Amino acid sequence: MTVYVLHFDPPYQHARHYIGYTPDDTADRRISEHLSCGEKGSPLVSAAIMSGSEVSVAAIFPGAGRDFERWLKDRRDTRRWCPTCGVGTKRFPDPSRITSKFRDKPRRFECH
Repeated sequence: MTVYVLHFDPPYQHARHYIGYTPDDTADRRISEHLSCGEKGSPLVSAAIMSGSEVSVAAIFPGAGRDFERWLKDRRDTRRWCPTCGVGTKRFPDPSRITSKFRDKPRRFECH
Protein backbone atom coordinates (compact mmCIF):
# COMPACT_ATOMS: atom_id res chain seq x y z
CA MET A 1 0.00 0.00 0.00
CA THR A 2 1.27 3.43 -0.91
CA VAL A 3 -0.15 6.96 -0.90
CA TYR A 4 1.40 9.54 -3.22
CA VAL A 5 1.02 13.25 -3.94
CA LEU A 6 1.49 14.77 -7.39
CA HIS A 7 2.21 18.50 -7.73
CA PHE A 8 0.99 20.62 -10.69
CA ASP A 9 3.09 23.59 -11.83
CA PRO A 10 1.42 25.87 -12.74
CA PRO A 11 -1.80 24.84 -10.98
CA TYR A 12 -4.53 23.46 -13.20
CA GLN A 13 -7.56 25.71 -12.61
CA HIS A 14 -8.18 25.25 -8.86
CA ALA A 15 -6.00 22.16 -8.43
CA ARG A 16 -2.39 22.26 -7.26
CA HIS A 17 -2.13 18.60 -6.23
CA TYR A 18 -3.47 15.13 -6.84
CA ILE A 19 -3.49 12.68 -3.92
CA GLY A 20 -3.73 9.00 -4.83
CA TYR A 21 -3.49 5.50 -3.42
CA THR A 22 -2.26 2.21 -4.81
CA PRO A 23 -2.30 -1.24 -3.19
CA ASP A 24 1.19 -1.82 -4.64
CA ASP A 25 4.33 -1.61 -2.50
CA THR A 26 5.59 1.27 -4.65
CA ALA A 27 3.71 4.01 -6.49
CA ASP A 28 5.75 3.66 -9.70
CA ARG A 29 3.18 1.75 -11.75
CA ARG A 30 0.27 3.98 -10.71
CA ILE A 31 2.17 7.22 -11.29
CA SER A 32 3.22 5.97 -14.75
CA GLU A 33 -0.43 5.32 -15.57
CA HIS A 34 -1.29 8.90 -14.61
CA LEU A 35 1.58 10.45 -16.54
CA SER A 36 0.84 8.46 -19.71
CA CYS A 37 -2.63 10.09 -19.84
CA GLY A 38 -4.15 6.68 -20.54
CA GLU A 39 -7.62 5.58 -19.55
CA LYS A 40 -6.33 4.09 -16.27
CA GLY A 41 -4.94 7.44 -15.14
CA SER A 42 -6.80 10.24 -13.41
CA PRO A 43 -8.75 12.63 -15.66
CA LEU A 44 -7.50 15.51 -13.49
CA VAL A 45 -3.85 14.61 -14.05
CA SER A 46 -4.48 14.16 -17.78
CA ALA A 47 -6.18 17.56 -18.01
CA ALA A 48 -3.33 19.22 -16.11
CA ILE A 49 -0.75 17.70 -18.45
CA MET A 50 -2.73 18.64 -21.57
CA SER A 51 -3.07 22.23 -20.32
CA GLY A 52 0.71 22.51 -20.06
CA SER A 53 1.24 21.92 -16.35
CA GLU A 54 4.35 20.08 -15.26
CA VAL A 55 3.47 17.17 -13.00
CA SER A 56 6.01 16.03 -10.42
CA VAL A 57 5.96 13.65 -7.47
CA ALA A 58 5.82 15.76 -4.31
CA ALA A 59 5.59 12.99 -1.71
CA ILE A 60 5.32 9.23 -1.36
CA PHE A 61 4.06 7.51 1.79
CA PRO A 62 4.94 3.78 1.61
CA GLY A 63 2.85 1.58 3.87
CA ALA A 64 0.03 4.15 4.08
CA GLY A 65 -3.48 3.03 3.17
CA ARG A 66 -6.76 4.47 1.99
CA ASP A 67 -7.50 5.89 5.43
CA PHE A 68 -4.41 8.10 5.18
CA GLU A 69 -5.30 9.13 1.63
CA ARG A 70 -8.80 10.19 2.80
CA TRP A 71 -7.30 11.99 5.81
CA LEU A 72 -4.99 14.02 3.54
CA LYS A 73 -7.82 14.89 1.16
CA ASP A 74 -10.17 15.92 3.97
CA ARG A 75 -7.59 18.28 5.49
CA ARG A 76 -7.36 20.38 2.29
CA ASP A 77 -3.98 21.81 3.30
CA THR A 78 -1.57 20.00 0.98
CA ARG A 79 -0.07 23.30 -0.19
CA ARG A 80 0.98 24.16 3.36
CA TRP A 81 3.29 21.14 3.75
CA CYS A 82 4.13 20.26 0.13
CA PRO A 83 7.92 20.46 -0.34
CA THR A 84 7.48 21.50 -3.98
CA CYS A 85 5.15 24.42 -3.17
CA GLY A 86 7.68 25.77 -0.72
CA VAL A 87 5.10 27.22 1.66
CA GLY A 88 6.18 24.92 4.49
CA THR A 89 4.11 26.27 7.38
CA LYS A 90 3.01 22.82 8.53
CA ARG A 91 4.87 19.63 9.43
CA PHE A 92 5.01 16.82 6.92
CA PRO A 93 2.08 14.42 7.63
CA ASP A 94 2.80 11.16 9.41
CA PRO A 95 0.53 8.21 8.49
CA SER A 96 0.98 6.61 11.91
CA ARG A 97 -0.61 9.61 13.66
CA ILE A 98 -4.11 9.05 12.27
CA THR A 99 -6.47 8.40 15.15
CA SER A 100 -8.66 5.33 15.24
CA LYS A 101 -11.62 7.69 15.55
CA PHE A 102 -10.90 8.92 12.03
CA ARG A 103 -10.41 5.43 10.65
CA ASP A 104 -13.76 4.26 12.03
CA LYS A 105 -15.65 7.34 10.83
CA PRO A 106 -18.66 6.24 8.76
CA ARG A 107 -19.00 7.76 5.31
CA ARG A 108 -22.23 8.79 3.62
CA PHE A 109 -22.60 8.47 -0.12
CA GLU A 110 -25.56 9.75 -2.07
CA CYS A 111 -26.64 9.01 -5.59
CA HIS A 112 -27.79 11.92 -7.68
